[in-house]
Amino acid sequence: MAEVLRQPGSAGHAEISGLNFPQNSQSQAMVAALERLNQLSIAAQPAEANSSSFDPWAFGLAQHLPSPWDLNAWQYRDAWLPHNTPHPGMMGAAMPIPRPGTAYQGYNMQSSAHPNQIPIGVAAATRSGQGGAITPPGVYAGSGSPTANAGKRAGNEFSHNKAITKRLASAVHYQQILDIISEFVHQFDEVNVATALHRLAKLQPPNLSNQPPSIIYTNQFQQLIYASKTLLDRFEAQAVSNTMWAFATLGYYPDGETLDNIGEHAVTIISTFRPQATSNTLWAYAKLGYPPPESLLAAAAHQMVIDFPKSVPQDISNTLWAYATLRHYPGSELLDGAAKQAVFTIHRFKPQEVANTLWSYATLGHDPNNLLLDAMAAQMAERIQHFRPQAISNSLWAYAKLGYNPGRQVLDVTAQRAVQSLPQYTSQEIANTLWALATLEHHPGVQLLDASAVQIARRIEQFSPQDTTNSVWAYAKLFHYPCNDLLQSAAMYCLRHWHRFKPQEVANMFWALAILKACPPDTWRLLLDKLGNVPVASFDDADRHQMYQVYLLLDSAARPVGGRIAGPSVAASFPPALLESALAVWKASVRQTGRISKLHEEVSQVLWSLGMVHTNEHITPDGLFCVDIAMQDNKVFSLPCCAVCC
Repeated sequence: MAEVLRQPGSAGHAEISGLNFPQNSQSQAMVAALERLNQLSIAAQPAEANSSSFDPWAFGLAQHLPSPWDLNAWQYRDAWLPHNTPHPGMMGAAMPIPRPGTAYQGYNMQSSAHPNQIPIGVAAATRSGQGGAITPPGVYAGSGSPTANAGKRAGNEFSHNKAITKRLASAVHYQQILDIISEFVHQFDEVNVATALHRLAKLQPPNLSNQPPSIIYTNQFQQLIYASKTLLDRFEAQAVSNTMWAFATLGYYPDGETLDNIGEHAVTIISTFRPQATSNTLWAYAKLGYPPPESLLAAAAHQMVIDFPKSVPQDISNTLWAYATLRHYPGSELLDGAAKQAVFTIHRFKPQEVANTLWSYATLGHDPNNLLLDAMAAQMAERIQHFRPQAISNSLWAYAKLGYNPGRQVLDVTAQRAVQSLPQYTSQEIANTLWALATLEHHPGVQLLDASAVQIARRIEQFSPQDTTNSVWAYAKLFHYPCNDLLQSAAMYCLRHWHRFKPQEVANMFWALAILKACPPDTWRLLLDKLGNVPVASFDDADRHQMYQVYLLLDSAARPVGGRIAGPSVAASFPPALLESALAVWKASVRQTGRISKLHEEVSQVLWSLGMVHTNEHITPDGLFCVDIAMQDNKVFSLPCCAVCC
């Protein structure tokens, strides 16, 4: 080694960052490779580091290169995490560089056809020039207690695993990862395992069939899974996070025992988790549809509350989305803390993060406060062109679910944006958008409503019963009569897919069709015949109340002015058992007269001052209706915002 290193400026030598080498045919390739490696090292070093301290991998000086273990140099956060790309210096680098003239396990570098790359399975030389021992097959390099291995994992073994990690991180195709696993999986430590899983998830081939990727069925992947189980007790926070993220991204569903073990291990080291690691771990469990141990859900919530000041918008939205998807209420401390941090960083939220945050609060039934709702509404109004259909529909749905009107400006721009991209909307996105606008009592204009009706009629078989019901309900709520094609399509869809409709959806669909006068008598009789097969007990009181209103609408439709029935009433086909039960619920609600409004009181006082005798909250003799103000002597008054009848 001493003969190779020369002082700068010596004749016949090439100089690289303070090191110079003989200028011969073999060294030229090495010089170019080391020059590249030098650039990588400088790029990976902290800003305050001195580039003259660079010590290349070759010639047994590997210890001074930036390591994934050194969080002040090349950090795992930069190389592993889902929304960050690998370190720019790692792509395509040939690692490690061999020591010239050194034979490793019968592999002579001078006679090799690949003089500038050593097989990564061979341990790199140490400073003394000694070759490192290779872990025997079947024994994982990282197995054993963390404390005991901390002292053992020094020198060549540690450098060897660092080299594996760098090679995994620099791979540009998933087959490269599989090849490395095939050759060296029995030498993997916990960092190698997590890196390999993460890179497979990042480099997986496009999935056009909606099926799990073929990667997870390979022998190499199964070996990697076995290694992850063996080395789990050595996993640090980032390894846990990236392993879980890889499982979810690849669509690989481990057995419940494995997921529980990972969750229980995470609890023991939760205090070392960064916000991104915590949020990604929770996100992965939610994406896999597997609730983690309750202890992890509680510990992660506590840790996020501590780390909110260090959290970025993606950490906040992923955490909230995970708890909402898992239907686990994490407590007001986390939810209020997240809202506070979100307001503080609102200008950095991406459209999808805005939508996910709103959706999460609505799903969890927690009001985040008007400050956040207004701030996110402002983001929507300002950046609506960057919102995708799903983000728009989910945001509107969330505002409607929370009962908070974001303002006419937001609702108008979202409606205009929807008109522009309506063909790109899924059936659920169309339905949620219409339902939200109707619930918020905002008429978006005939352009959106008519265009949506055309889309629904064309794609009716793509709609679920809930989507179909919500769409038709929205038109009835907004008192907008859509095209006949939609109404007929909806009625026929209901008959074809009757067995898929839930009782609430049946009640809402019947109410909407009755309000819109959508069906001819024959169609109504077919629908009512189907209704007779639904057990009355499956309808709750709200459904029965709505069904009696359907009966009244059908009965009144057959009665022209004057009270004479023009023909056989469709209402006569209403199932008797359901009608009797619905009537009882209806009358009970009529008797529950609530507190009268301030306007009601003021109108009543004026009437009394004029000497007009009247009754407030008068129930009609048949018990079917409650009149706000009933006058004597058969007088009827019509006042704004107040029903006045005799």
